[in-house]
Amino acid sequence: MGVGRILGGAHSPYRPPAGRHSPARMQRRRMHEAPRLVRATYLWETGVRALHDHYFSTQPNSQHRQRTISVRARGQALDLVTDSGVFSKRGLDFGTRVLVEAVVLPERGLMVDLGCGYGAVAAILARVYPETHWLLLDVNQRALDLARRNLAFATDRAQVLKSDGFAGADEVLADAVLLNPPVRAGKATVYRLFRESFDHLGQGGQLWVVIQKKQGADSARAELGRIFPQVETVEKSGGYHVICCTKY
Repeated sequence: MGVGRILGGAHSPYRPPAGRHSPARMQRRRMHEAPRLVRATYLWETGVRALHDHYFSTQPNSQHRQRTISVRARGQALDLVTDSGVFSKRGLDFGTRVLVEAVVLPERGLMVDLGCGYGAVAAILARVYPETHWLLLDVNQRALDLARRNLAFATDRAQVLKSDGFAGADEVLADAVLLNPPVRAGKATVYRLFRESFDHLGQGGQLWVVIQKKQGADSARAELGRIFPQVETVEKSGGYHVICCTKY
């Protein structure tokens, strides 16, 4: 007679430990075991995330663990300060790197790093384009504090503001917006950022977006095509797409 029959038979006094098969636990297990593509699609469609403290929290509760990372991108070498509770704290993420290497900006004008995190995009490209001005927007206060430190070399041409999208910068009209969208916040949030970017670009201005194919690059491009008159995928690398959208 098998162990399972001995322990789990209909007349056995054995019962599983309390909570072992609770609905919440079983759901977490199914999510863990699901293919990555399925989980990514689920998060993209719903914005549901298991962790309560994430990079788009306004006030992360995680314990501070600041560190300095060395970054080389776009011909620049720099050190950036990161911390727990922010996006890609251990180093420049691949998607952001693909975006930074692909983007072509005007030599002058106002650029917006939308969802700036600790300011990696602006810190790199403000060096590449030394006559540009930058506005960095994010909801995460910890990320904003780091961004101010990482843009200290350009205090005369960089401003850091707490803002959900452009809500805190309603009068801004930019020459370019750069966005590595918070996919885990859900499709509705990401598409709102697309629309707000269009509204806050001047004529001829461009929105640059990087997004993984498995996290909705094709549907994101379709949505951008409903907002912008010109949409072009300018780079594909490692599953990431860089999409350039021009407002006329």
